[in-house]
Amino acid sequence: MVPHHFKSRNAPPKASAMVEALRGLGYNVQTALADIIDNSIAAGASEIRLEFHWAEDRSRISCLDNGSGMNAAEIDRAMRLGERSPLEERSPTDLGRFGMGLKTASFSQCRRLTVASLGTDGLQVLRWDLDYLASSPDNGWHLLEGPAPGSEEHLNSLSNVKHGTLVLWEVLDR
Repeated sequence: MVPHHFKSRNAPPKASAMVEALRGLGYNVQTALADIIDNSIAAGASEIRLEFHWAEDRSRISCLDNGSGMNAAEIDRAMRLGERSPLEERSPTDLGRFGMGLKTASFSQCRRLTVASLGTDGLQVLRWDLDYLASSPDNGWHLLEGPAPGSEEHLNSLSNVKHGTLVLWEVLDR
């Protein structure tokens, strides 16, 4: 069958508007954390440590595991929205489905998501900051590298492991 040729235009969603819409997908803190823990289990973690630090506007929640960790390409894929098709074949131990859980679960609870992973090529750190997206004049999908200024110390727990991943939620607003 010959494909039809239609006129088309690129119509990407405005990043800040799309992410704000994704925040309302029906997670509560328990189901959001369960989604993060599922990722740790899929990564072969034998230990998962949740930490709740309450300090008013500097409160944070972190999830540290001793799973396999991610290399640069893997963390990049993990932090992109909709990176994997639900039609893709997956391993029986992969609890994910749409490539959205880490991000949507996190966005439902916080405005800043940092993922730091110690894998085969050393420490990799990527971050989504919804306030940065909201103030971006180009409406782009800006995945930031490294921790937010002032948050570097929160990654110290990875210095005690050979491999693993830390998911850090900051600017908790829900």
